[in-house]
Amino acid sequence: MFEFKVTLNDEDYLLFNQYHLLNSPSGKKYLTSVRFLIPFICFMVVVIFCIAGSDFGLILTEAILMAVFSVLCIAYSKKVILKSMNKRILKMKKEGRLPYSNDAVLMFDDEKIHEITPDTENITKYSLMEKVAVTEKAIYIYFSSMQAYILPVSVFSTEMEKDKFLDFINGKIDILRDRKQS
Repeated sequence: MFEFKVTLNDEDYLLFNQYHLLNSPSGKKYLTSVRFLIPFICFMVVVIFCIAGSDFGLILTEAILMAVFSVLCIAYSKKVILKSMNKRILKMKKEGRLPYSNDAVLMFDDEKIHEITPDTENITKYSLMEKVAVTEKAIYIYFSSMQAYILPVSVFSTEMEKDKFLDFINGKIDILRDRKQS
């Protein structure tokens, strides 16, 4: 059995959202669509001016400006989305509706994950686990396509403890996969 006292802050939650955006299929799709929507709109504006029979100089100037704007959108879209995400988290914090609990105790026994916060107690069966993602700063244990338990690496006293936990949790996933295949 493993037990961790977890203290999360805005940065931990932001890092999880960044990881999810950059690594989940839905996040990648969203980022790709945002990156190419504005250049497509810019292209369509130039096409409309061509169809309308505008002056060649105007169309050329517009095409150059739209191309530069499109390149900037592609280059900076990720940064803009991540900054927007950070602003949303700060706004939620001001409104008092954080989507995570600052303090929690996570217990991992042989059958379930127990999350105890000052306001709630949740029990999640390992059968709901979808994946375990390991980053430099945290371990994310996904139990739905968009929700995960966040374990900052600071909860582990040693690298050996972290490796032992990862072996344990990955073993649970392997057992579940074996059961589903049979």
